Amino acid sequence: MALVRTWAQRAGELLLHSYFNQVTPERKLDQSVVTMADRAIEDWLREQILAHYPHHGVIGEEREPIGLEREYVWVIDPIDGTSSFVAGLPMWAVSIGVLWRGGPLIGVIYLPVLRDCYWAIAGEAAFWNDTPIHVAPPEPPNPNDWIAIPSTFHRAYTIHYPGKVRVLGSVAADCCYVARGKAQAAIIGRAKVWDVAAGWVIVQAAGGVVCPLEGTLPDWTTLLHTVRLPTPVVIGHAEQVARVCSWVRRIPV
Repeated sequence: MALVRTWAQRAGELLLHSYFNQVTPERKLDQSVVTMADRAIEDWLREQILAHYPHHGVIGEEREPIGLEREYVWVIDPIDGTSSFVAGLPMWAVSIGVLWRGGPLIGVIYLPVLRDCYWAIAGEAAFWNDTPIHVAPPEPPNPNDWIAIPSTFHRAYTIHYPGKVRVLGSVAADCCYVARGKAQAAIIGRAKVWDVAAGWVIVQAAGGVVCPLEGTLPDWTTLLHTVRLPTPVVIGHAEQVARVCSWVRRIPV
């Protein structure tokens, strides 16, 4: 864990001082945004991982996966929230997850602008820097409570949450603020495996659950190969998640 935290923080400092507000975005074939920083930091993280653990697998957003059938698989997102990064906004993160035998084991998320590191080992406590954290209790929301939602959620769903809704622009950040109990819950769209691998470990270690908004979720081995979630999910305390799901409706086509 100490090594993973060190890598995440080092990657974050490299991004903050060498690339933030200094790069030109490009468009990938799927029209998502990428920068030279995404590629450089993923390459750097892969070098560290494979130098220390040459028999582990690695999957990330910008390069081809290696060894997805191996006992340990690292799931990395060099910049979760690239659009925010490009826009000069502070809500972006380095996300590193580790799977063991097809299940989540370690999650580390570092938000460089805020100097915040969130981390957890599956089955143990979750932390914000060195402070233990826990999801918010399942109390009915007041007008100033908030949940995080995807920026495009309104295109397919309506939500009648009685508090506030916010778009943070980073799935990793959504997970962190839910785990810390600042957000009551978060709705995560059809994110990709590298967006959620670390965050879900942290949320679950903080006492939260991950519940599909519709249908069912695949196992992690399947998700490594299909990459994208088949349905949006809701994260938070189990009772709060059930409430949020009851307030969401799909817009008829």
